[in-house]
Amino acid sequence: MNKLLKQLQSALPKYSVSLPSTKKKLKFRPFTVKEEKVLLIANSTASYEEMLNTLTNVIDSCFDLDRPSSEYPFFDIEYLFLKLRSKSVNETVELTFICPETKEKITKEINLDDIEPVYSKDHKCEILIDPTIKVKMRYPSLDDIIDNENLDYYNLLLTCIESIETKDELIIAKDYSKENLTEIVDSLTKTQFNKLIEFFKTMPRIETEVEYQTSDEVSRKIKLKGIRDFFQSASATQI
Repeated sequence: MNKLLKQLQSALPKYSVSLPSTKKKLKFRPFTVKEEKVLLIANSTASYEEMLNTLTNVIDSCFDLDRPSSEYPFFDIEYLFLKLRSKSVNETVELTFICPETKEKITKEINLDDIEPVYSKDHKCEILIDPTIKVKMRYPSLDDIIDNENLDYYNLLLTCIESIETKDELIIAKDYSKENLTEIVDSLTKTQFNKLIEFFKTMPRIETEVEYQTSDEVSRKIKLKGIRDFFQSASATQI
């Protein structure tokens, strides 16, 4: 039996994908029936946080990663799972959502392979908040998102500052307490603070625009964004 299991595991196909954050190539295998069952249960019965934790466990098993997936930028994880689901089941998924205009339930099939990261030309990870102060930011990881489910920009900012550089010193955020960083952020002007918040608003995102028709025969469009839209609006059997 052990030989058969090893044979089945070694026969799994391998695919490659580029991380949106770094363009680094990663290899991965499709998820197995056992892993699919876990995802189905999580999608139908678990909380959003539990579903995300289940998803990262599956990604950790299927991808050749250099660290736990929960430490990767959240949009990387969303994209990796879209590609994993496409190669493990098929490239299409049937979504159900509520039209914001007519409030009717809409069912629409989308192709996951058509979804690619959206990049903003104005996005920067190193931000000059004045001519002598440069702040370097890091992308929020899945762990950060779980800890800050309501996406409070103030607390997310405290978490994602990597360094602050002036002409006299370099402040590495991890070497300082949250209280120290809070004191710095609270000393910013509104304009400086907004420059840093723009980092989150313009960072890469996983989204697609879906066209559909309502019962009044009007053609409409809606943007679907990330794991919550793509899979919590899907039937459990669609994972």
